[in-house]
Amino acid sequence: MSEETTQESTSDSGLIGTLVESEYLPVVGFALGLLVFPWLLIDGLQLIGEFIDVSIGGYQGLPQLVLIYGVVVVGFNILLGFTGLLSFGHAAFFGTAAYVGGLMSWTIGDPVVMTIAGAVVATLLAWPIGFVSIRRSGVYFAVITLTFGQMLFFWAMGPGAWLTNGDDGFSEFQTSAFLGTFELDQPVLDTLDLVVFQLDMEAYTWEYVFVGIVALIAVWTANRMLHSPYGLIFKALGENQQRVSFVGLNVFRYKLMAFIISAAFAGVGGAMWGIHESYIHPGTAYYWIQSGDFVIMTVLGGAGSLIGPVFGALIFEYVSNVISGVSLPVIGSIGSLWRIVLGGTFVIVVWAFPRGIYPPIRDAVSWLGSLLTGQGGDD
Repeated sequence: MSEETTQESTSDSGLIGTLVESEYLPVVGFALGLLVFPWLLIDGLQLIGEFIDVSIGGYQGLPQLVLIYGVVVVGFNILLGFTGLLSFGHAAFFGTAAYVGGLMSWTIGDPVVMTIAGAVVATLLAWPIGFVSIRRSGVYFAVITLTFGQMLFFWAMGPGAWLTNGDDGFSEFQTSAFLGTFELDQPVLDTLDLVVFQLDMEAYTWEYVFVGIVALIAVWTANRMLHSPYGLIFKALGENQQRVSFVGLNVFRYKLMAFIISAAFAGVGGAMWGIHESYIHPGTAYYWIQSGDFVIMTVLGGAGSLIGPVFGALIFEYVSNVISGVSLPVIGSIGSLWRIVLGGTFVIVVWAFPRGIYPPIRDAVSWLGSLLTGQGGDD
């Protein structure tokens, strides 16, 4: 009897160990997180807010916004966190995809088609911009990318106003139902009856399903890429470009491809952002602050980790959309001071967790897995 128990324990430990060590663990964890994310962000935090008498719960639509920016920074992390290139111009691809998606909706309003169209145009735009920018490195690369982004901003505000509607903003979205059947703002289920209570499902709209599927595909794609020989070269570039060139690899080509791939992710996110907001202004789509926000999200969550930037996007969007509306007894309404709160959060995170929020969580999961498999706990 004891031998059977030992064998079962060994089998379970082996299964847990395989899961913990699997390259797909972050993807599986992300997929499971998508199932409970809206409830935790809205209802879960609302329950905590009622207990402390401060409204800190999210709102319907915030989960989608977090995931949209999550897609952007997962791709941006390939460029910054792995390849080691800091771009301040990714708003160019983000905003372009948003406008292209809106224009596409005049002909075909399906969200899938709008997203693909935006991503394709953003990818094509990245080729010439990357070809010019990659020839410089360091601060020069950052400044050149910033310049391209600002060029598009001023174009959208001036000469291109006939297409973008300039400072009045673009609001002529004609988005149709998802897959021609499901309205984006409609919940998949009104309620979910569980054994002991009834779960409100209003936040689980078809838009969340659409954005969640795209986000999961983005994370899986990035994970597969980074574990491939191609991705290993990106990592090598981030560590030492000279050594990569010494082994005969074309450094320029791989840096250009990392730039284009990250732009494609930004395009996907930008197109979905346009669908979500149904309004685009050059100041939020193209302006350099948007590119800077991508950098902050990536560093907050953990540059060089697969899904760390998604955690950064969560913190950023939660502070900007929820904490900004909090009213405290002495301070009053935080309002426009939310960037001060974000700055303080950024300083604390960089000081306490230099690698970002996600790496310590990943290390804790690995440590717990080693305990469960009996491979740790003695150190």
